[in-house]
Amino acid sequence: MIIQFLTKRFSLTICVLVLIVLGIFAGIYYFNPRYQTSDKVVSIDNTHYSDEVKKTQNKVIVGVYPINVYQIDTASNTFQMTAYVWMIWKGDIKPNETFEIMNVVNSTMYTKTEITKQKLDDGRMYVLMKIDGTFFEPFDMSNYPVDQQQLTIGFEDAVDTSDDVIYVPDIANTKSDQLTIPGWELKQITYTATENVYQTNFGFIDGANTSNVTHLEFSIIIEHPFMYYFVKFVFPLTLILLANYIVFWMPYAFIETKIFVIGGTLLSILFLQQLYIGKIANQQIVLIDYLYLFAYLSTFLTVISKLCFYKKIENGWEESEAVMWDKMIFLGHFVIFLVIVLGIFVQYLRN
Repeated sequence: MIIQFLTKRFSLTICVLVLIVLGIFAGIYYFNPRYQTSDKVVSIDNTHYSDEVKKTQNKVIVGVYPINVYQIDTASNTFQMTAYVWMIWKGDIKPNETFEIMNVVNSTMYTKTEITKQKLDDGRMYVLMKIDGTFFEPFDMSNYPVDQQQLTIGFEDAVDTSDDVIYVPDIANTKSDQLTIPGWELKQITYTATENVYQTNFGFIDGANTSNVTHLEFSIIIEHPFMYYFVKFVFPLTLILLANYIVFWMPYAFIETKIFVIGGTLLSILFLQQLYIGKIANQQIVLIDYLYLFAYLSTFLTVISKLCFYKKIENGWEESEAVMWDKMIFLGHFVIFLVIVLGIFVQYLRN
């Protein structure tokens, strides 16, 4: 009686359930506060210099204006960037000549062009440069395709220690108005100032056993648009699984056709999964893998249930009872699929 009650007007119930879920989906997405991109530049100071050291430090103002970001290769953990970099300082130091970008991948492909160098009215030196190159970034893909990534370039002075030189980010003049990254949404720009301590003297026996240098990271925080997740994964996988679940409505006299449809579903899932496998470094397990794992298990359990019920019908079981169980199994699969999809969506909101 319970099964008969739950399966009554089954198709209408499923349609209503899908519409409600889609409504919740759209409402949470479009009315969520994080849907808006922040154009505010954030500065994070993780330095802990003593008052004595601060008195002797030469402060070098560093600003970055990104022009282009391209060739973001998550599989090889690299990206390419073209940007203007400027430095302002006072004193006899030459930070424009001694700074290094620590995560350059290939120095032969990296270019630094000095555009202008002049003395400001207040006596400070101003240098504007243009840099272009390929940079290393250890992408964390565990939340793919709702992952949030950072494109970072790290500045360090190759000559002066942090006792002598410190980088100060130019928050006011750092903008991203000309920057667009196809396939990604720009969320925020951050500067992070730290003191990098190398536990070596690099073989300079007359120096200290450690080397302290000022370190400044310029980071562009990006993420995939949510529609990327929906259109590339949820929508096609939903259609494939629904095509597979058609077998729950087919008469058991067409058992061969049922098996053929399920086999086609399995191949479709395999081909669809290939769309993103090449983007994952070291083939690590990512969030979307759990959705595909369910798709594989659902397909496998579907064929097992069809064969089992067909065998029971051959042994005298009523086909109408098998049909009712089919609808219950379909409902269970569909609900679990929706829970996983919404779970990934919740992870997107939490990023």
